[in-house]
Amino acid sequence: MHNLLRFIKINQFLLLFLVIEGFSVFLLLKNNSYQANTVIKFSTQYTGFIHNYTAIFSNYIALKETNNYLINENAKLHALLKNETSFVDSTLIKNKTFSYQSAKIINNSINKRNNFITLNKGAKHGIKEGMGVVTHNGVIGIIHSVSENYSIVISLLHRKSSVGIKMIKNNHNGILKWEGFDYTTANITNFPNHLLINKGDTIITNNHSIVFPEGINIGSIADFEKDEEGYYNVKVALFEDFNQLNFVYVIHSTEAEEQQNLEMKITDE
Repeated sequence: MHNLLRFIKINQFLLLFLVIEGFSVFLLLKNNSYQANTVIKFSTQYTGFIHNYTAIFSNYIALKETNNYLINENAKLHALLKNETSFVDSTLIKNKTFSYQSAKIINNSINKRNNFITLNKGAKHGIKEGMGVVTHNGVIGIIHSVSENYSIVISLLHRKSSVGIKMIKNNHNGILKWEGFDYTTANITNFPNHLLINKGDTIITNNHSIVFPEGINIGSIADFEKDEEGYYNVKVALFEDFNQLNFVYVIHSTEAEEQQNLEMKITDE
């Protein structure tokens, strides 16, 4: 203890400088999205390398759990094939113009206000910024930055994430956002309160997005209440457990660019 205090006393100005400098960098990144995005993109290739080898070691330790997961997935495939339906057609693809590529999660956060996910696929695998990420249980996020071998996903559990959704029973559209704290739920704040909604109603993606196909599962209504502006505040229990994520699909619309170019002509007029 005495040596520690002596070290601090001798280096007090250096330590004070480092604290102030660190705090300045923190404020810079927090209040300037360009610098923050630049740092994230620069660090992706290095953090991805570390996370990848950490994941390899963890996967080796958890081979039994991984095998059980694969066995369960195979069981689902066989069950669906016996019913003469396709796993992909029945649970993922509603719009045939979307292509799908599997990827493995090698790092994931759920406890922060802004959460990110690292995948073991990058530019050399055809991954690009803006692509969607899903599982058969729901929307996971959107590709934020890419290096040669890895990519970073802005998780659905992020303050800037939003997903166009609709209720199955009445096709009413809305926007799903995460308000923080609870990784098992998200919120919808723009449902008019004249709608007939009930707990347990299913929420899926709508057809307004070029990032996600229509019909991907999101969750079910867990609770709702009316506000003073004539809308429902709806709490949605997510189907996907973000604390148990393992494998995902990176998706891309082969017609997205054509749609964007056409819609840009309207805004330019």
